[in-house]
Amino acid sequence: MKAKKLVKEDYELFKYMKTHYQSKNEQEFFEKLRYKQEHILTVSHDLILSEQNNDDKLYIVRCEFEEYIVGQAYVTEEQHVMCLYDALNLNLKIAGLLNRDITLFQWLRERDYAGVEYDHNYDNI
Repeated sequence: MKAKKLVKEDYELFKYMKTHYQSKNEQEFFEKLRYKQEHILTVSHDLILSEQNNDDKLYIVRCEFEEYIVGQAYVTEEQHVMCLYDALNLNLKIAGLLNRDITLFQWLRERDYAGVEYDHNYDNI
């Protein structure tokens, strides 16, 4: 099966990260999400991070190929973005998801991607 072409922002993000990983968990995160975005369509959504797996109650859901929903269990308004680059650059304070001035990327790095799941595609459950 031919890989789906990545949007420009994600292509550049994956290319940059290939030489800038700060941990094995970060490498796994980017490699697995790149593969998913290029090869695995999800209609029912793919849970990347459950609000049950972190004290801040944040969640990340992948939609279709490269769209993402970022939310928080106690906040009704989710952030729907069109690519991983946009999701990782979300300022969680400005988005109303946390009281800290931090991007999703910084937040994930801070916790070394703890709680991230790669096998929770609802199409397969």
